[in-house]
Amino acid sequence: MKIAIFAAGTGGHIYPALSIAKKFGKENVIFIASNRAVERKIYKNSGFQVSHLNISGFRGKNLFEKFMWPINLSICILATIFLLIKHRPQSVLLMGNYISIIGLISSIFLFKDIYIHEQNSILGSANKLSLVFAKKLFTTFPLYEKKEYNFGQPIRSAFNTLSYDTFPIKEHILVLGGSQGALFFNEQLSEVLNNLDLNEKILFQTGEFNKNKQTEKTEYVDFIENMPEIMAKSKFIICRAGASTVAEAQSIGLPAIFIPLPNSIDDHQMKNAKLACADGGGIILDEKNFKMEDFSQKISEFNLQNFQQLSKKMAKSIHLESAEKIVNEIK
Repeated sequence: MKIAIFAAGTGGHIYPALSIAKKFGKENVIFIASNRAVERKIYKNSGFQVSHLNISGFRGKNLFEKFMWPINLSICILATIFLLIKHRPQSVLLMGNYISIIGLISSIFLFKDIYIHEQNSILGSANKLSLVFAKKLFTTFPLYEKKEYNFGQPIRSAFNTLSYDTFPIKEHILVLGGSQGALFFNEQLSEVLNNLDLNEKILFQTGEFNKNKQTEKTEYVDFIENMPEIMAKSKFIICRAGASTVAEAQSIGLPAIFIPLPNSIDDHQMKNAKLACADGGGIILDEKNFKMEDFSQKISEFNLQNFQQLSKKMAKSIHLESAEKIVNEIK
């Protein structure tokens, strides 16, 4: 069968969609995304057919942009209807956010079967609307909604063969700022870490911000290609609490210090982090209450923990077969 997948915005929406798409096969999938540079970079080497629409989210727009947004939305819906007619998928999978609204309206118009995936611990606005028309809802965390199948977060297949014990000697402490809100990581957190007395080196993914900066303790990189292996070689991770990062840490059993994005919609990253840390495999630091001395002390104390025990508490296997289960339910 052929399917259209609507995934845009950030890697947190796109990477799970790509994991699902690989189970369908490249010849059976068309992606519909927006036109942001970060999306083009992720999709570029995926091998899938992708159509990019000139659309972005409504929040954060100025008055003129908000006035023009419904007009642009209508144009994108028409373009999507033509795409769906051209490629004739039997079903659509909506991965959330503004691109899903386009997919929803177009699919209703063409009587397509609608499926949705919610990555986070709170059902997003677009998915709440889509759920009324959807046949099934796939979730990462249990939401206790109608039509729900809690299969976990689809992750890259490379995670299936790795665990915290794969590499007994840990090479570094991994720091990921995420695709949003990395300024705090690149400035304040970077200063905290460089002032700590840590035995391991720090591998710090910064995006474009600090990629050419290096210190004796810290290696700064803009992008990490082989993330599964890098995570398995890490003593622990300091990161945001987006659903994909949480799921990947759980699949490895990688102890974590989560610093949730403070302005995430409905504060979903804080809830993601609390669920991930419920068994004691990690801790949460609140950026809103940042004090350098406090963060330094808590990171230093965490670094003295028994990481084999923390790994067992963090590990969750639900995500490893998620993509395959979702595909079987759609087929």
